[in-house]
Amino acid sequence: MESFKQLYKKSVQNVGDVPFWVRDWRWIGVWSLAVYLVVLAFRLSFAGRWDNPELWVNGERILATHDAYFWLAKAKGIGVLKGYPLAEAASYLHQFTGMGLGTIGFWAPAFMASFVAIICYLWGWLIAGRNAGILAGLAGALTPGFYFRSRLGYFDTDLFTLLMPMLVAWMLAYWALKHTKDGWFFSLDEKSEREKSGVPSLWLAFAFGLVTRFAIMWHYDIINISILYFFMTVVVIFINGEPGKRIWAFYGLIIYLLAAFPGSTWGSFAFWPLSLIPVGLVGISHTFLVITFTALFVFLLGCLARRGSSFLGNAWVCACLFLLVVAATNIGQASMSNVVLKLSGYFNPALKSSVNANGAHLSVIYPSILQSIIEAKHVALSQILERGAFASWLGWLALMCSVVVVFLRPVAVFLLPLVALHLVSVKLGIRFSMFGGAALFVYLGVGVFWLVDIVARRYTQRQWIGIGVQAFLGASFLVFCYAQYSKIPLTPVVTKAHAEGLVELGEKAPLDSMIWTWWDWGYASQYYAGMETVADGGKHAGRDIYPLALALSTDSPRQSNQIVRLASQYKAKRKYIFGYALADTWDTMPSNEVMSTISDLRTLQYSKKSATPQYLVVSWKDLTISKWITYYGNWNLETGKTRAATVRLYDPGEIGFNIQRGAVQNKFGQGGLVCDIDILDWGKVTNRHYAMNAVSMKLVPETPYMVINKVTRQSVMPDRMGYNSMLFRLLTGNPEDAEISKNFKLVVERLPFVRIYEVVQD
Repeated sequence: MESFKQLYKKSVQNVGDVPFWVRDWRWIGVWSLAVYLVVLAFRLSFAGRWDNPELWVNGERILATHDAYFWLAKAKGIGVLKGYPLAEAASYLHQFTGMGLGTIGFWAPAFMASFVAIICYLWGWLIAGRNAGILAGLAGALTPGFYFRSRLGYFDTDLFTLLMPMLVAWMLAYWALKHTKDGWFFSLDEKSEREKSGVPSLWLAFAFGLVTRFAIMWHYDIINISILYFFMTVVVIFINGEPGKRIWAFYGLIIYLLAAFPGSTWGSFAFWPLSLIPVGLVGISHTFLVITFTALFVFLLGCLARRGSSFLGNAWVCACLFLLVVAATNIGQASMSNVVLKLSGYFNPALKSSVNANGAHLSVIYPSILQSIIEAKHVALSQILERGAFASWLGWLALMCSVVVVFLRPVAVFLLPLVALHLVSVKLGIRFSMFGGAALFVYLGVGVFWLVDIVARRYTQRQWIGIGVQAFLGASFLVFCYAQYSKIPLTPVVTKAHAEGLVELGEKAPLDSMIWTWWDWGYASQYYAGMETVADGGKHAGRDIYPLALALSTDSPRQSNQIVRLASQYKAKRKYIFGYALADTWDTMPSNEVMSTISDLRTLQYSKKSATPQYLVVSWKDLTISKWITYYGNWNLETGKTRAATVRLYDPGEIGFNIQRGAVQNKFGQGGLVCDIDILDWGKVTNRHYAMNAVSMKLVPETPYMVINKVTRQSVMPDRMGYNSMLFRLLTGNPEDAEISKNFKLVVERLPFVRIYEVVQD
């Protein structure tokens, strides 16, 4: 056992340099700037792919993610701006520079996401010295899981939900390193150079707390992760703290906690450093008071420490004060309850309903929208590792390196939560795979650095050999990434015609009108039309989207019209929530009565008119996801069961058709006859009906209907339920048809991509 301890101690002494800021800061600045500029240039190099005129509207590129339009719509003046930091930042930048909001939303991700490269490099420096983070800096910010969510046009909080947790973890790890042992449960004989640092740890904890306060304002998940990292630091110091330093380490944690968390809630852009500028006594915020009190507390502790106060050196005094502050701020209970609440949504397919003694449901049951969200789908571990390290085998290698690195450098344990969050994405959904790639490459980069250093020790230029190997591997990853990422299809949120149709609607309709569009296009509709929507990316729970899904899924134009008019009578009570709150009323009714009301809408002539005009949007993209729209629209609120339409999607060249005979055939030679073919072209639709095909033995089973987009050369083949739904009928049918025109009036025609109808209210 003693020989193992000596071998372990020798290994810790011989791997990498001890981080020392005063000695390394110049190199840190050079390498940080270098990796940032290289990664930024790489990200900007794909901008030319967006120069196609079909990707531009009103002088701005169409953005690549739905949520980007949430922030830009608010920055534009739709809804409440205050309390949404990213929207406020966009608004300030727009006013200061004169750049269009869409332009800011397109370019900002490249500049923000590249900061992850600096954090990756700093982690390498912290673990193994100034030259150990080059590979991590070059490749860590470009792993597929993170890159796919931070490309050009991805203006969303994902730019912060990796950057800020890695920064918070780094600050806590750097600070903890001043109070913990060099290895697990032992220290080196000689004092390490970090002891020579002139920065008092209490003031450093205060400074890091202020930076954390700024970091956590961008998203509530960052608050939860940062609090969990705080408690992790407590455990690390308790287990591996240097004798004689634990008490003052815990005083430092108290200071960090007070500087970072009290009064911190997601959504306030007036936090540090803006809140540090008091404007009169009335203008001093709660945050400013907490920060001032914390600074005075640090000053008091410093004075008492210099006087050698035995009271402060008492472990029981320190422990009681620590527990008192944790309890007073309630950070433990708040963070855990938020995490549990968030995770529970990923495991419940439907909201539960209360039942009476006979087993009948008393309240309505709503579906979970998570089932239709691509990012929430379960994926294989091999795919998760691919998204974290470019290849599954490389991911396994990085995991093995993590074991070695954490074993030899205890400070590296702070990266493990991000790796764990990455791995659990097999259950929580592929979106979570954005978190671990950077951490995996820190471990991999440090492992490569140590291996090269061991091999090159016989050479006098071993430092430059290590730098050269890391630079070469980093450049190799950049070449590989460019070859792979240049093949990724562009993902504009809406088509040019769809966006122009929304702009046209905004010019025609009153600004207080309400838009009924599927939630995926809600934010974009708010931005381009300048009006509210009933659903969007933040308001898409089953209880919120059911009326919208019903309006699109029903085969009855009257029922579609009536559910819109009925829902419009129940405006959401909170001003910052768009849409309606019909579900609040249904919550007070027995489920069978609610279903009876919905059924009556087929024949009921609703007498009340909504206070504002209502517009229903149907688009080509809606047809491609009609399986999910009908899944929710046909949901039985009493039984919790549903029927989804069967829809087959075909890209260009995947299926052929004969318009004269109504015959179709896929690339495998399989095919048959269809009952109807609808051909959508610019501004018009051609309907072909084949009466005799309906009784033919060659009729295509399940999906005997076909809709063709002549512009994109895509095709959709739905079953009878899907084809008869209002979604299909309003897009492919004749707006002058008596049954349709009695309930809907076409106001914007942008076939083959979108049609917008006003709901007729007699």
